[in-house]
Amino acid sequence: MTLMESRDFLRREPVNDTAEHGFAMVATLIVVVILAILFAITLSLSGGNAPKSSENATTIPKSIAAGAQEATVSACEASFETVRTALETYRALNGDNPPAGTAWATSAANGGPLLKAWPASAKSYAITWNGLTLDVVPAKGVASHGSFGTASPLTGCLAA
Repeated sequence: MTLMESRDFLRREPVNDTAEHGFAMVATLIVVVILAILFAITLSLSGGNAPKSSENATTIPKSIAAGAQEATVSACEASFETVRTALETYRALNGDNPPAGTAWATSAANGGPLLKAWPASAKSYAITWNGLTLDVVPAKGVASHGSFGTASPLTGCLAA
């Protein structure tokens, strides 16, 4: 190849090959189909419903007292669920209910300690275990037995 031929070879425009463009289009179409299938699987696993923004929205309390009340109720419910889980763990490990009181949850005996400390809020509620039922005793209002409380009438955590 002479110097002139090699210069002409370098100047040539690439050949516009329609087969390569067709392959690229098919590859892109396959990627889009795979993404659509993954999206459909994701929707089916989430129950087919996209999350609503109002479900995750935080509401602003009407007053500081209302905010404190909501926080107390949430803390009480969380504490109740923590102790209930510790009860279930104790039953699974030992095959029976723990004794009345709180020592079983924080003791190293019988598979423990299941809790670092027994949850309590001296101002508004107390969670008690009598050997048979887990109770929430609010400072004002009616105690709940076996649940964190009811809305009507207000009992347990909801009355705290």
